[in-house]
Amino acid sequence: MTQATKYTRLLLAALALGAIAAPPVRAEEYIEPPKPSTAPRRAGDVFEKATDLMNQGQWEAAVTEYQIAIQADPGIVEAYYRLGLLYQRLRRWAQCASSAEKAYRLDQRNPEIQALWGHAMLRQGRFPETIWVLEGLIRLNSGRSLQAVYYDLAEACFAMKWYDRSVDYCQRHLQAGETPQGHALLARTFLAQGFKDKALSEMQKSVLLYQNVDDLLR
Repeated sequence: MTQATKYTRLLLAALALGAIAAPPVRAEEYIEPPKPSTAPRRAGDVFEKATDLMNQGQWEAAVTEYQIAIQADPGIVEAYYRLGLLYQRLRRWAQCASSAEKAYRLDQRNPEIQALWGHAMLRQGRFPETIWVLEGLIRLNSGRSLQAVYYDLAEACFAMKWYDRSVDYCQRHLQAGETPQGHALLARTFLAQGFKDKALSEMQKSVLLYQNVDDLLR
């Protein structure tokens, strides 16, 4: 047996027994297989996705995404506010009020947030709280158009049987722009006060405006 043959046999035997390891892989040659991401989703990315879903009318899915965004960053005021808007559309008034209140605690100078909070409490029948919140809004934003806020206040005052204040807010609402529901609420208030002629006049205005709306929609 030649020396070369002996060397070859020894080499093969060593490889078979694992005595000679394979040459190491250089770092630049090694590609680590991808691993599933365990990092939390960024609040901003989730917020954008939620907003897209909201704009597409996928309200339930948007609610879930805004909740995730809030968990990632509890300081996102707009996420609480938009979550409140979604609950408003879904008629979940307790959740709407809760979300709006949390947004208000973070930003007490935003009239849209305060208006949403007051409206949600009105729909829950929390009339004194509605009046407190919305009258505070008016004091801070006297120069703004607050037509919807005046109507909500008129409703809350009517429910509390504060008829003079209800009339005042109805008239402010109508000064900002005539609406059928504004005249109808004013008619109900006048009727509760015993002013039948005034109530009839306001109801006629309400009916006329409803007819005009119907004509526009035809």
